[in-house]
Amino acid sequence: MPEAGAGDDVVVIAPRPAPRSREGLRVREGRLERDELVRTALGWATSPARTAVDLLRTLPDARAPGAAEAVAHRWSLTPEALRAQLERRAGARGVVRAHRLLARLDPRAESPRETSLRLLVLDAGLPPPVPQHEVRDADGAFVARLDLAWPQQRVAVEHDGAHHRDPRQHSRDLARHNRLRALGWVVLQVDAQVLARPEELLRHLARLLVTRSGRDRRRA
Repeated sequence: MPEAGAGDDVVVIAPRPAPRSREGLRVREGRLERDELVRTALGWATSPARTAVDLLRTLPDARAPGAAEAVAHRWSLTPEALRAQLERRAGARGVVRAHRLLARLDPRAESPRETSLRLLVLDAGLPPPVPQHEVRDADGAFVARLDLAWPQQRVAVEHDGAHHRDPRQHSRDLARHNRLRALGWVVLQVDAQVLARPEELLRHLARLLVTRSGRDRRRA
């Protein structure tokens, strides 16, 4: 789950008349039910479900799904639980938009980057991938957990973050990818630069999925 940064505002929900926002503090008028509050080490906060739906209601489209999915994953929230929370906000600002975004959420995602990648794939009209797909060998031994996978075609896409530049992590990645290749998997790796201009990646991925789907049909 993404942590708040030093430059992020603190958001407070307060009943009318609410105090004015100021630098570093954003105040929103609203009502909180008792079961929408939890006590933390820093004081009272909105519950995970209320936090997730507020993120869907208020953040820009580019950020809202990733932030809400991170909360849902961290607290094992189902889409049904989030939908029920939204129903309680019926008529509030941003609820219609939040319902639209909720339909695209998958709580299995483990990072906002992974969410952005998955939504790029879906918006390109490609088949839905399986987030966090677990691969095991013929003996049942764990091999890898892939960010986004198409198990039937044995194709996967993974986000290559900065920590993968560490030499020890790089060596582990090489061994892992060698084992995946031995099992017939093709893994495409992407970073922030690829995500900024994803057209070539999407074309390559589309060709792979078509080619490997055809191969599977010939084997059948």
